[in-house]
Amino acid sequence: MTGAIAFGFESDTSSSNITTSGFGMEDSEINFAVSEDIEGLGKLTAGTGYAGGGRAVAVTTNDSFIAFTLANGTKIKMASERGAEYLTGGIAGAGANFEADLTYVTGILARTNNDTVAVTIPVTDAVYFTYKHSEADVVIGTGSASNLVTPVQRYNTGVLGYKAGALVAEGQFRSYDNQVSNTATSASTKNRFSASYDLGVAKIGAGVDQTSYTYGNTKTATLVGATVPVGSMTLGVQMLSVNAAGNSSSSSNYTRSGLLAGAQYNLSKRTYVTGQYYGGDVGGTSNQTGYLFSLYNTF
Repeated sequence: MTGAIAFGFESDTSSSNITTSGFGMEDSEINFAVSEDIEGLGKLTAGTGYAGGGRAVAVTTNDSFIAFTLANGTKIKMASERGAEYLTGGIAGAGANFEADLTYVTGILARTNNDTVAVTIPVTDAVYFTYKHSEADVVIGTGSASNLVTPVQRYNTGVLGYKAGALVAEGQFRSYDNQVSNTATSASTKNRFSASYDLGVAKIGAGVDQTSYTYGNTKTATLVGATVPVGSMTLGVQMLSVNAAGNSSSSSNYTRSGLLAGAQYNLSKRTYVTGQYYGGDVGGTSNQTGYLFSLYNTF
């Protein structure tokens, strides 16, 4: 059993120069996991979690999963899970998004729950390949009623990853079904790449995430992140750029950028405090800025 509870203060100034601020619960969650050895086959693990409240973006439920790892290292995982923050919360982000999420500031974050099944095969000790199928979170075998009118886009993702020593890298290719032809919002493919390198005195990362649509337009996000450990404190920074191109109107084509900087200070093995400042474009000449502080206890 694991979990976390946190309280904090945040101040956010919107593009219309309206500032909202206040103190409140940042996070409250509890997660359960079990495992058992199945003789002659491998190891089975399962877990689920519950979110009691707090600050979140789009999704507030926790992941649930069943995973089966064979004796040769092959892993099969079925899950209902939140969409991942690929750049800011992944390899490229280098762990610098202690609490705030920069993709939300620049308006490109769209997190939803998905039902997934994935198979991961170890190619070598350092290289792995994963095939993953994702669908909208719906009742088993029925789909949702709205899908009869507007089908959701399921997708299949292939991942080739490398992890050895200080270097971590992966590339992804994703293909969508239920494509609506010649439409600027119907995705056709997605290409991703990210990498990080731990220098000891600092960890640096970079990545790119590009989505292509059936109209021929694209949206490309690039991120550079870094963290620097200083005793019990970790300093971090992320710089994000988002470019939309190939749309029919010039107003739909843009370049936005964002910056996040902050620190996490460990008071003990289970308790830490964070502080962050963020700012970014939200369209046109408008900007959004803010800062937040949090106190976390994990168990």
